Amino acid sequence: MLEGLTPPKKELACKVRTLLESLEAKDRQILEAALTNEDWPTFTLATELRKRGMTISEHPIRKHRAGGCSCA
Repeated sequence: MLEGLTPPKKELACKVRTLLESLEAKDRQILEAALTNEDWPTFTLATELRKRGMTISEHPIRKHRAGGCSCA
C-alpha cells in the first residue's frame, strides 16, 4: 500500500515564471523575448517592468536567465 512513498519534491516558486503565468499570451511572448534578449540589461528590464506595475527586482530575472531557478 505504501510502496514508493517518498517526500514531495520541493519546488521553489520562480518570480519570473509566476509573472509570466499571470500575463496574457501576447504580453507573455513580449516578456519571454525580452528575457532572452541580451540587449536588455537585467536592471533596466526590472525597472521597466516595475514602471508598468509589475512587482519584480533584478535578482529573480538574473537568476532565471542564468538557469538558477526552479524553471531550469
